[in-house]
Amino acid sequence: MKPAMKHIVISTVLCALTLAVFLAFYNRLPESIPVHFDSAGVANSFWPRNVVVFGVPVACVLLNLISGFTVSQKENAKPYMYYIMAVVAFVATGIMLYLGMK
Repeated sequence: MKPAMKHIVISTVLCALTLAVFLAFYNRLPESIPVHFDSAGVANSFWPRNVVVFGVPVACVLLNLISGFTVSQKENAKPYMYYIMAVVAFVATGIMLYLGMK
């Protein structure tokens, strides 16, 4: 397996693991989770729990695949570049869980 493909597979698996994190907290999340706030800090947009729990990991996996294959086309791609989306996925998961349980 090419080094680029190895990095893409590993980072995609890491992005997919966010689903396990969401499922671990599924019962503690409300039916609707705030995803946008106005300038006063009041939530003004909500997503259903199932969209957050299943949709966010799927979106992260798709974005990771797109960015991974884009990075693999670069001649001077550094290995850490393949894992940026995985880090973003876990940060987004943490934020969504925090907002959902707040």
